[in-house]
Amino acid sequence: MKGKIMWMSDSPMQVTGFSTISKSILNGMSARDWQCYFLGHNYIGQTIPPGLTFEDNYRLNFTVMGNGNQAYGKDIISHRIKKVKADIFGVLLDTFMMYPWYGEIDFAPAHTLFYFPSDGGGRLPLGCEMVLQRAEYPVAMSRFAQRQVKEKHSINSSYIPHGVSCKNFFPMTASEKEAVKARYNLKGKFVVGTVARNQGRKMLDRTLKAFQIFAKDKPEAVLFIHADADDAAQVFNMRILIEDLGLQNRVFFSGMRWFEGFDYGRMNEVYNLMDIFFLSTSGEGFGIPIIEAAAAGIPSAVTDYATTQELLIEDGKCGLPIAIETELTGTWNVERGIMGIPAAVNALNELYASKSLREQLGIVGREKMKLIYDWPVVLDQWDQLFQKVIQ
Repeated sequence: MKGKIMWMSDSPMQVTGFSTISKSILNGMSARDWQCYFLGHNYIGQTIPPGLTFEDNYRLNFTVMGNGNQAYGKDIISHRIKKVKADIFGVLLDTFMMYPWYGEIDFAPAHTLFYFPSDGGGRLPLGCEMVLQRAEYPVAMSRFAQRQVKEKHSINSSYIPHGVSCKNFFPMTASEKEAVKARYNLKGKFVVGTVARNQGRKMLDRTLKAFQIFAKDKPEAVLFIHADADDAAQVFNMRILIEDLGLQNRVFFSGMRWFEGFDYGRMNEVYNLMDIFFLSTSGEGFGIPIIEAAAAGIPSAVTDYATTQELLIEDGKCGLPIAIETELTGTWNVERGIMGIPAAVNALNELYASKSLREQLGIVGREKMKLIYDWPVVLDQWDQLFQKVIQ
């Protein structure tokens, strides 16, 4: 055994991005002779030993531990670390979730690592630089975040990107794609797709408004949304806005619910039925659906803010960045980039007009994912970092 890793993030029983990435990291480290423990900050229950298997046969090869009485493990972290004698305590959460009390926790005997996002311009959430200053090993999930904390907060951090499984996400053949479209009643349609929860930062109202203009003279164009249309936490009622925009017969939902995600096979189908992946975000800490779409050979059109340049342009162009029309200062004094609707329509039209461009971007995206973001590549970086931490 190389050592013991305790990791805190969204519960592995959930279908969030943080949960998905954390499960992949710990399963990968378990296979590389690390003893791993997952502290799910929103899991309330007994400790579960390795071997828990979901109905899609996805197995957790690490111990799962539940939270205490206080949010984000505040009252339980020290106890859990000392109980298992963890060598490393890692966190994958937004920095503001553990501000300002992160600095008060006794982490002994573990070394501390914070795997952090930054999803907006200007700065980290107000005051939250102290979280990274307290962590022994800040690790940025994007080059954008790594540059930002260095330039704005004088913090040196490592960089390890999120990963994607190129075995689970891959381009289907043309006939297979058409069969998938037929199963979703989208045969013969030009599909603009998005994968995003209806939260304020994603700005899905702009997705709908841009699509309305784009599709006005394209009767075969539809918008396919992988999101829970009845999410209790949504920032606006999507069904009502769809009616207000006259898009009742042009917008389709995948049928997912917030409490029950799709397995990898179904998610690969979701991306492969798309002709374009479209995201009107005001800023991404990383952008997991972007690299999943790229691994499936689907070109993207994404707001040109935060991580978009490194995912779509650097190391190979696999999509079109959409210019912002303005910025606004949001909560925690984080700057947000507001996608220009005319610019979005132009990008969608450019991709719609050229099948060869879509194919070229798809090919580049697939190769880029295999080279930089495929899980075996990313897990090598985590293994090396964890070994460095305990040396």
